[in-house]
Amino acid sequence: MTSTATTTALSGDYVLDVAHTRIGFVARHALVTKVRGQFNEFEGGVHIDAEEHGRSTADVTIKVASIDTRNRQRAHP
Repeated sequence: MTSTATTTALSGDYVLDVAHTRIGFVARHALVTKVRGQFNEFEGGVHIDAEEHGRSTADVTIKVASIDTRNRQRAHP
Protein backbone atom coordinates (compact mmCIF):
# COMPACT_ATOMS: atom_id res chain seq x y z
CA MET A 1 0.00 0.00 0.00
CA THR A 2 1.42 3.38 -0.94
CA SER A 3 1.21 6.49 1.18
CA THR A 4 -1.23 8.02 -1.35
CA ALA A 5 -3.58 5.06 -0.96
CA THR A 6 -3.31 5.30 2.84
CA THR A 7 -4.11 9.02 2.81
CA THR A 8 -7.05 8.58 0.45
CA ALA A 9 -8.45 5.89 2.75
CA LEU A 10 -8.78 8.57 5.46
CA SER A 11 -11.19 10.64 3.37
CA GLY A 12 -14.69 10.75 4.77
CA ASP A 13 -16.87 12.05 7.58
CA TYR A 14 -16.05 11.54 11.26
CA VAL A 15 -18.12 12.34 14.36
CA LEU A 16 -16.62 13.19 17.76
CA ASP A 17 -17.11 10.33 20.23
CA VAL A 18 -18.13 12.45 23.23
CA ALA A 19 -17.65 9.51 25.60
CA HIS A 20 -13.96 9.42 24.69
CA THR A 21 -13.26 13.09 23.94
CA ARG A 22 -12.42 15.95 26.31
CA ILE A 23 -12.49 19.65 25.47
CA GLY A 24 -10.47 21.33 28.17
CA PHE A 25 -8.65 24.58 28.86
CA VAL A 26 -6.09 26.19 31.13
CA ALA A 27 -6.29 29.87 32.12
CA ARG A 28 -3.86 31.87 34.21
CA HIS A 29 -5.33 33.53 37.30
CA ALA A 30 -3.58 36.58 38.76
CA LEU A 31 -0.32 35.44 37.13
CA VAL A 32 0.09 33.08 40.08
CA THR A 33 -1.88 29.93 39.39
CA LYS A 34 -3.62 28.09 36.61
CA VAL A 35 -7.34 27.35 36.49
CA ARG A 36 -8.12 24.15 34.63
CA GLY A 37 -11.51 23.16 33.36
CA GLN A 38 -13.50 21.48 30.68
CA PHE A 39 -16.80 21.63 28.84
CA ASN A 40 -19.07 18.67 29.51
CA GLU A 41 -21.56 19.13 26.65
CA PHE A 42 -20.43 19.38 23.05
CA GLU A 43 -20.81 17.75 19.66
CA GLY A 44 -19.04 17.93 16.36
CA GLY A 45 -17.27 16.27 13.53
CA VAL A 46 -14.91 16.64 10.61
CA HIS A 47 -14.99 15.99 6.90
CA ILE A 48 -11.61 15.00 5.46
CA ASP A 49 -10.97 15.32 1.76
CA ALA A 50 -7.52 13.82 1.14
CA GLU A 51 -7.60 14.70 -2.54
CA GLU A 52 -8.36 18.42 -2.03
CA HIS A 53 -7.32 19.49 1.49
CA GLY A 54 -9.04 22.87 1.11
CA ARG A 55 -12.40 21.11 1.04
CA SER A 56 -11.83 19.52 4.46
CA THR A 57 -13.96 21.03 7.22
CA ALA A 58 -14.51 20.80 10.98
CA ASP A 59 -17.54 21.79 13.01
CA VAL A 60 -17.77 21.79 16.83
CA THR A 61 -20.60 23.15 18.98
CA ILE A 62 -19.90 23.66 22.70
CA LYS A 63 -22.60 24.39 25.27
CA VAL A 64 -20.89 27.19 27.20
CA ALA A 65 -23.10 26.66 30.26
CA SER A 66 -21.56 23.18 30.63
CA ILE A 67 -18.25 24.67 31.82
CA ASP A 68 -16.76 22.75 34.75
CA THR A 69 -13.74 23.96 36.77
CA ARG A 70 -14.43 21.61 39.70
CA ASN A 71 -14.99 24.60 41.96
CA ARG A 72 -18.54 25.42 43.13
CA GLN A 73 -17.67 29.09 43.69
CA ARG A 74 -17.04 29.38 39.94
CA ALA A 75 -20.17 27.45 38.95
CA HIS A 76 -22.43 28.97 36.30
CA PRO A 77 -25.74 30.12 37.88
